[in-house]
Amino acid sequence: MASFDTVLNDLRAVAESSRLRLLAVLADGEFSVTELTEVVGQSQPRVSRHLKLLCDAGLLEKFREQHWVYYRVPADGSGRELVTSLLSRIDEADATLQADRLRVEQVLETRRAAAGAPPVRAEASTAAEIVTLVGDEFGDRERGTLFYFGQSPTEVLAGLASRARRVVGMHGSRNEIQRARAVLHSRGLSHCVLQQGELRNLPHPGAEFDTVVVDRALAAEARPVEALREAARLLRPDGELLVVEDYDALARLTEASNPLHTLRAWAADAGLACTRLRPVDVDGLHLLLGVAHVATAAAKNDQSAAA
Repeated sequence: MASFDTVLNDLRAVAESSRLRLLAVLADGEFSVTELTEVVGQSQPRVSRHLKLLCDAGLLEKFREQHWVYYRVPADGSGRELVTSLLSRIDEADATLQADRLRVEQVLETRRAAAGAPPVRAEASTAAEIVTLVGDEFGDRERGTLFYFGQSPTEVLAGLASRARRVVGMHGSRNEIQRARAVLHSRGLSHCVLQQGELRNLPHPGAEFDTVVVDRALAAEARPVEALREAARLLRPDGELLVVEDYDALARLTEASNPLHTLRAWAADAGLACTRLRPVDVDGLHLLLGVAHVATAAAKNDQSAAA
């Protein structure tokens, strides 16, 4: 529960028409200041002042992506609860909100156009198969927080996002991230955060996610153990790491070793214990699925004895 002064400060931050409009827009996705000026029709300095007040009150969060800063309503916590409660009191047919939503659609369409063409049909089909593969591993267990790094954030997260309360998707290409933002937020998946980044340098504190999925990314890494160690850093103590990798690509990388042995060794060197490792044929591709957890002291001893 918050103090009297905190609640009063939050209400003061919201009690202005432009700021309430911004909260309504940012509850449905993440947008830059430039995009928000197009939606609310105000100057960048004025929008920036509104955003600062809302951030200071804990009703918005922001993150940097190269030269751009994006804002969004927090995926959970007291700030999210207050914004959700306030917006639930506004009629969905309200003319102001409807006009803002039309401008939001124009912004999303601009994003889609800037991101270029969608992936070829073969990749879309493979991504759909990976959604099924990872979804089967999830089973009926609830996933509070999910982190995905891989080739197809748009297609894979479209299939998995409903399985978690908070989702972060990351890819090395800004165009791919822009496309994912446009598609996922257009589908109402506002709890998905999309960020550009590299697997060996993830901009997140440790022990934050229940599940981390690394999708066909390790074989392209110059230092795969370092990348796995960084992914493991994001896991909560009881979290789970799922690795989907191209079996043939791994075989080419380490011709003297079986790909299963290679992935298991990488995981062990990264402080992870593999609990499941199996080849899978998906849409004409040979893939390798690994499931791992942060290794306990006992598990590390067992791995050392097995080695």
